[in-house]
Amino acid sequence: MVLFQHSDKKGEAMNVGSVIKYYRSKNGLTQQQLADGICSISHLSKIESNAYIPHETTTQALLAKMGVQWKTEIDKHRRLERELGGFIDCSIHFDLVAMRKQYEELERENDYIQSTELVNQYELYKFRFYTFDNDHNRAESQKNFLERLKGSFSAPEKWLYQFFLAIYHTMKGQTEQSLKLLNGLEEGIQSIPQKFEGEYYYQKARLLILQDRYERSAYYAELAVRNYQFHYNYIRLLHAQLLLAINYTRRNLLVQAVELYTVLKRNSQITGQTELYYQTIYNYAELLKEKGDNSQALEELQEIKNQIPSDSYFFKAILVSILEAATETGQDIKGFIRELKEANTEQKDEFFQMYIDYFEKRSFSQPDLLAYYEEKMFPFFRKNGYIKEARKVSSQLALHYQKKKEWEKAHFYSVYQDQNGGEFT
Repeated sequence: MVLFQHSDKKGEAMNVGSVIKYYRSKNGLTQQQLADGICSISHLSKIESNAYIPHETTTQALLAKMGVQWKTEIDKHRRLERELGGFIDCSIHFDLVAMRKQYEELERENDYIQSTELVNQYELYKFRFYTFDNDHNRAESQKNFLERLKGSFSAPEKWLYQFFLAIYHTMKGQTEQSLKLLNGLEEGIQSIPQKFEGEYYYQKARLLILQDRYERSAYYAELAVRNYQFHYNYIRLLHAQLLLAINYTRRNLLVQAVELYTVLKRNSQITGQTELYYQTIYNYAELLKEKGDNSQALEELQEIKNQIPSDSYFFKAILVSILEAATETGQDIKGFIRELKEANTEQKDEFFQMYIDYFEKRSFSQPDLLAYYEEKMFPFFRKNGYIKEARKVSSQLALHYQKKKEWEKAHFYSVYQDQNGGEFT
C-alpha cells in the first residue's frame, strides 16, 4: 500500500489519495471537476488509487478546492490513531464498558477511517468487540466482511484475524475448531505478538479446561497469570486466576482452590467486575458441592440467582446447580424445576431439557433413573462434548454395573470416567 509521506517533522504517513477520493465523493464531484485546472484526470485517478504519490503542492491544491486543509487532516489522523489505540487497549485489558464508548466514537468516523491505512486494524478490532459483546449477528457479519478483506492483511494482521476467529468459535461453542486455530498460530509468525501473549495463553487454558485436559490447561493458565501480572493487566489477571481455581477444583486441589476463590470474590467486587463475581460464586459453589457442603453451596447460589437475567444461559446453569445441591440436602425441588422449565421455554436448549427430565425422574424408581442415564444422558453428553457431565454419569453407571457384576459394561464406563480429555489421570 503506497503512503503519502507528509513533510512535517514527525513524518506522519497517510494515504493521501484515499483522503482526496473520500472528500471528492463527499462533495459530489467528478474526477474531471476536481482535476480541472490542477492536473489531468488520469493523473488524479492514479493519485486516488494510491498508485502515485503527488507533489505536495498538487495535494494542497486538490484539497483546497474542496475546502480541506492538509494540516487539519494530519491532526484528524493523529486523533483517530489515538482513539483506535484506546480501542485496542480496552480490548487487551477486557474493559468492555470503555471499549463500547470508544467504538461508538470511532463509528461516527467510519467512512473516513475507510479512506485511511487504519482500516484493517479497525475492522479487526470491531470483530473482537462483537465477540466480547456476545453479539452473534454482528460478529458473523463482520467475520464474512473480514474474509473479503484479508487479502490486504499484513502478517501480524493475519495472525490477529486467526486469533480473533478462534475466539469467535469459542463464542459459538465450537471448541475443537477454536483450539485447532490457536494451535495453528504457533506455526505462523515467529512468535506471539507481545501484547497478545497473555490473552493467547488465557484462551488456550480456557479451551483445554473445557476438554478436561487439566495438566495442559494449568500450564497455560499459569503462563497467563504471570504475563498479566507483569503487564499490570489486573482485570484479565482475575479471569486467569478463575481458570486456575476451576482447574484446582477439578484436580481435587481444594485448599488451593478455596484460597483463590476467597481472593477472587473480594477483588472482583472491589474492581466492579460484577459478571466475574457471579462466575466466581457459581464455581465456588461447585467446589462446595465437591466437598459435600451442599447447604453452603445452596446459600451462595441463592445469593446471585435473582441478579442474573432469567433468559440467560447462566441463569439456567445456576438453576441446575441449585437443583443438585437442593436434592442432596433433601429439599423440595419442584419450584426450582418449574423455574428451569420457564427459563428454557423461549429458547429451548436440549442440555437443560435433559436436566429437567432427569430431576423429574428422580422421584421414579432407581432402575428407571439408571436407564435414563444410559439411554439418554450419557450418549447426549458424550456426543455434544459435555465431558464433565458425561464423566459424572459414567461414574454412576460404572458403579451400578460393578454391583451387578457385569464387568464388560462396568469396564467401559470406568475407562471413560478415567479419561481426562484424551489425557489419562
